[in-house]
Amino acid sequence: MNFDRAAEYYDATRALPSDVMAEVTGVLVAELAPARQPCLEIGVGTGRIALPLHQRGVRLAGADIAEAMLRRLVVNADGQLPFPVLLADATRLPVADGSFGSVLAVHVLHLIPTWRDALEEAMRVLRPGGALIASFPGGDAYARRRNSAAPWRPAVRESLARHGVIRVSAGAGTPQEVMDHLGERAVARKLPAVPVTERQTLGLTVHEIEQQLYSWTWRYSREQVLAAGADIRAWASSENLSLDQEHLVEGCLEWWSFELTA
Repeated sequence: MNFDRAAEYYDATRALPSDVMAEVTGVLVAELAPARQPCLEIGVGTGRIALPLHQRGVRLAGADIAEAMLRRLVVNADGQLPFPVLLADATRLPVADGSFGSVLAVHVLHLIPTWRDALEEAMRVLRPGGALIASFPGGDAYARRRNSAAPWRPAVRESLARHGVIRVSAGAGTPQEVMDHLGERAVARKLPAVPVTERQTLGLTVHEIEQQLYSWTWRYSREQVLAAGADIRAWASSENLSLDQEHLVEGCLEWWSFELTA
């Protein structure tokens, strides 16, 4: 899935609190020890994860199919290319066998319909003893497996479904799917979870749906998402529910390391 259409607003809508970002970076830096460098991030995008890792001394390269996202990465790096970047498909990487000590896939495998091909490419470019390090959507955005949900969530889903807007995953949405495919070639290990708290409002949720800011909405027509948004607003009015009332959603960011056994 090409994210060029999101390049201008991607960072603003996917940003993490600075303390959470620092903790996530620390977890990944610890995992990406020198023996697992260089690291290749597939779906590197605007460098949201790669640039902080680069600043911490991790040697890496990035690959993405979205040229506008890569151009934004350069902007985010003060106008200079910070590390090698490939305009390339994760299922057909122009990289030699065994070139990398690790492959990083940040909330990207669920976007690739032929995700098994992407896994095979990751296995090909990894050195013996290397690792694929991945995060998954867990049924929600930003790889946040939330332990609590906003009270309006069921009503929003029902309104969306009435207009044919259903969230589906094109690729591998869970660690289990990756483990099942890799079999005995790799051992899975869950990395330390990073807690995160988010303030949500129904108004912002509806706005994000109507503006189709997230990739799961892109397959649907403008008319569908606007109709669903109007439906949600009408429901909120009938329930005397303020669109601006904040709700704290607590959860965590989860990462998995799939370490090659040979």
